[in-house]
Amino acid sequence: MKLEHIKNLLQISCTFNTSSISHSFSIGVNDTLIVKCLKDTFILEVTSSENPQVEYYTSIDQAAEALYEKIHANKTN
Repeated sequence: MKLEHIKNLLQISCTFNTSSISHSFSIGVNDTLIVKCLKDTFILEVTSSENPQVEYYTSIDQAAEALYEKIHANKTN
């Protein structure tokens, strides 16, 4: 997935932050990242199905870059 596509999805989540919109990204075989914008804020919450740690981002660009790195970290060209 391209970085710009990830940014667009995150922007949609924050634009409609009064709703509950989440996006899932597959990381490898067993891990999925779930991203949502916390209600009535512009804070993005990223959770992993494998790791109980939750990450928060206040910048769409930073969150998108982190997601992009994680999505493509396990892929071989």
